[in-house]
Amino acid sequence: MKGPQILGCLVIAVMGALMINILIHDGMDHGVGFDVFLAGAGDPWQLFINNDLVTGLWFMCGWIILRERGGRVIDRVAWVWMVLWWGNIIVAAYVLRAAWQSGGDWQRFFLGRQAGTVRETGMPPIVRVGSGLAGVAVILWLAQALVLVRWAGIPTAGYLLGFLPIILTLLLLAFPARPMARR
Repeated sequence: MKGPQILGCLVIAVMGALMINILIHDGMDHGVGFDVFLAGAGDPWQLFINNDLVTGLWFMCGWIILRERGGRVIDRVAWVWMVLWWGNIIVAAYVLRAAWQSGGDWQRFFLGRQAGTVRETGMPPIVRVGSGLAGVAVILWLAQALVLVRWAGIPTAGYLLGFLPIILTLLLLAFPARPMARR
C-alpha cells in the first residue's frame, strides 16, 4: 500500500503548492476558476485537455461510487461532487483514505465494503469538533464572498458549486458514518 500512499501525498503536496500560488497571485474572487475553465473552451487544445481531465475524473467517480456502495448515500454524493469540482487533489485524498481503510488488503482497497468490513475512521473528538468548526467557518467565508461579488452569475455559481461540497464534507467528517460489513 506504500505506492498509492506516496503518490497520493505527492499529488496533494503539488496541488496544495499550486493552490497557494493561486491564492497569493490571483485570489478566489472570481468564482474559484470556474470562469477560467469555461473561457478555455474556445481553444481546441484547451477544450481537449479540459475534456480529458473531466473524463478521467468521471472514471474515478465510478470507482468511488462502487467502492462506497453500502454506505451513506450522502458520503458518495460529497466525494463525487468534490472530485468533479476540485479534481485530482480530492482523488489523491480519497486514495489515501482507501489505502488506510484497506489495512494493506488490495481487494478492500479497490472494492471497499464489497470485499468485507472496512476499518473505522477512528477520528479523535478534536478532529470531529475541528471539522464542524471549519465547516461553520467556510459557511461564513462563503457568505461574505458571495456578498463581495454581488451575487454575479459565474462567480456565484463557482463559489456555490466549489464550496458547498467542502462544507458538506467537513460536516460529514464531524458526524462520520459507522462502518458496515458486506451484505
